[in-house]
Amino acid sequence: MVKVSIEEVKNGMVAGKDVSGQHGVLLLPKGSVISEEHLRAMRAFGVRDVEVVAQGPADGDDDEGFAEVLARCRALLRPRFAALDLAAPFGQMVFERAAARAAAQALAEGLDLDAAADTPSLTGFAPERQLFGPENIDPASLVSGEVELATLPEVHVRLLEALQAEHSSAQDLAAIIGRDPSLSAKLLRLVNSPHYGSRAPIDSIARAVAMVGRKELTTLVLGLAALTAFDDIEPGLWDMRAFWRHAAACAVYASLLAAACPGTAPDRAFVGGLLHDIGQLVILRKLPAAAARALLLSRVEGLPDAEAETAVLGFDHALVGRTLLTSWHFPETLTRIAADHHHPPGDVASRETALVHVADILATAWAWPAFSGSPVPALSEAAWRSLGLPETLLAEVAAAGDDRVCDIEAVFFSRGQTTPQ
Repeated sequence: MVKVSIEEVKNGMVAGKDVSGQHGVLLLPKGSVISEEHLRAMRAFGVRDVEVVAQGPADGDDDEGFAEVLARCRALLRPRFAALDLAAPFGQMVFERAAARAAAQALAEGLDLDAAADTPSLTGFAPERQLFGPENIDPASLVSGEVELATLPEVHVRLLEALQAEHSSAQDLAAIIGRDPSLSAKLLRLVNSPHYGSRAPIDSIARAVAMVGRKELTTLVLGLAALTAFDDIEPGLWDMRAFWRHAAACAVYASLLAAACPGTAPDRAFVGGLLHDIGQLVILRKLPAAAARALLLSRVEGLPDAEAETAVLGFDHALVGRTLLTSWHFPETLTRIAADHHHPPGDVASRETALVHVADILATAWAWPAFSGSPVPALSEAAWRSLGLPETLLAEVAAAGDDRVCDIEAVFFSRGQTTPQ
């Protein structure tokens, strides 16, 4: 690892340490392949030098070593991509990007790939006491009144009333949101993140409403309120940090794709990405034994999570998510995203669901650790075609999304935390 002047940093180099700007803003996570967008951001924040560990495939001296690591990563990753058509342009692009990112991270961390190949691939925890015990339940009974909703009902009902009222102001919305301190703190952290691009600190809910927009902020708060209802899931039951990291990545990738897809709303796609797996949280809270069995089945048989859940329970988290959000009277668009993100209809009217479907695949495919995550879900070709986006956009989404994912994850977790804030 060497320190390189910002003037000498080139596209394709690999960061050996986190790169931060003023006030500790994370510009580039360790192990990321440096892009032109990263370079522009670093220069804008006055970064003078960067520690790099590899030049990537573009630098002649390291071609052979990088190629060897890349080939090994391809071989290790291939089983996770069994459900994705790697001969199709989309599958090729996603898989090659995943392999390149894994190779860069492996070089950055000095990872022993042979040891990584032998590491158990459980991202959750499955103590023996959780593995047994019959369940006979359906989604409707699963989301019955036994799910404690914390402050969600009051915030949700009042926000919908304010949204429907023609004369409600930013101050009215701020007063409703301000009744929940935890929700307010999450919201302020989110709107102050680079994802929203604010140049000046947003220090009040009223200013957040003015900056983000009335309807957009209401959608965002509804999503955060829903997730807040599950803050108390036992950390020892599951790797909740990995869950929130996936939710953050899906939200970011969906909003970036939506920005390039006319007729779709990036804010709604973002919240749909945050909420797409909310049904998993219900299953984790109510049926931890079944969740553990589905996890084991997924990893042993190489099944995507939803298929393993169906094999164990007879239904998956998408159906649970639809049942929950319907019972909470959530907007139909967000309910459809949660319900159909694994099998979107593929028509123009369902493009926001298609965005989250694609983003979910990207978030799963590009997760780190790369060799021990969930099997990558299959792509609906009809849904991808309905978006009218080129496969080349995926590389831009990957480059733009890395630092944003870290920022959104930090809304739920401070550095070093293992439970939500």
